[in-house]
Amino acid sequence: MSAGGSADGAHSSINGNHLLLLGIIGGLLGIYLCNINGIIGPVLAGLGTVCATVWGANAIRSVASYGLGTGVPSIGYMCLSISIIGVLAGLALGFIFPDIPMMSTLGPVIGLIFAMIIATIVGLIATKIVGMKIPIMVRCTAEIAGAGALSVLGLSAAVTGSYDATDIFNHVVANGFIALFFIMCTMAIQHPFNACLGPNEDQSRTLKCATSTAFLSMMITGLVSSVAGDVFGWLAVFIVGLIGWIISFRAFVKASYDAAASVKWAGLWPKVEE
Repeated sequence: MSAGGSADGAHSSINGNHLLLLGIIGGLLGIYLCNINGIIGPVLAGLGTVCATVWGANAIRSVASYGLGTGVPSIGYMCLSISIIGVLAGLALGFIFPDIPMMSTLGPVIGLIFAMIIATIVGLIATKIVGMKIPIMVRCTAEIAGAGALSVLGLSAAVTGSYDATDIFNHVVANGFIALFFIMCTMAIQHPFNACLGPNEDQSRTLKCATSTAFLSMMITGLVSSVAGDVFGWLAVFIVGLIGWIISFRAFVKASYDAAASVKWAGLWPKVEE
């Protein structure tokens, strides 16, 4: 067990490979189903982001267990930067090779692959050249970047109701929403372990926190998409995100209470300085 957490050296109630499948399959399904309906589609894209965020949070949990947790923001922002590059490169292939059938359709998959390949190279540099002694560095770097790619693209699809490159560039990149999604997805993925790390860190509790941060991102995206999205679509995304956040955050708080030796109400801060 590390000083800052307990991820890889401690018992995990959920297999990491199962969460990987949840993130990839759930994330891609949500993205590809985003245009089936103006209301249901954006909601499914948002739920795909939730799946990807939980996957990424578990990968953060695994790699950050090898230190004090101080590297969580560093690897989070680094991998999400790679995610943005991979996603945009994957979508751009539809412009570069317009004559190749299915190139636009395969954009989300190619973006995911690009992000994970670039992250793998960065992970190899960190372990082989920089000399970081983290056995799972390469795998987790690739996983976090992949999860970030699907998270960002899922929120983008929730706004546009499409994964088409033109729509994403016009309604997400050109107006700067991509910067907001970069920050939101980074925080949603990296915050849970930072919030829960310590000697009694528990995977289930950490992932409940991750689910709540993902639904919170979905709520904000619903409000953002009111500018560019369908009038009922953005409202549906917001409402589902709100309901999901309430349920998941209550579950996280309950898990925190159950794990605590005791819970005391300290009262509000004094009205005057003592």
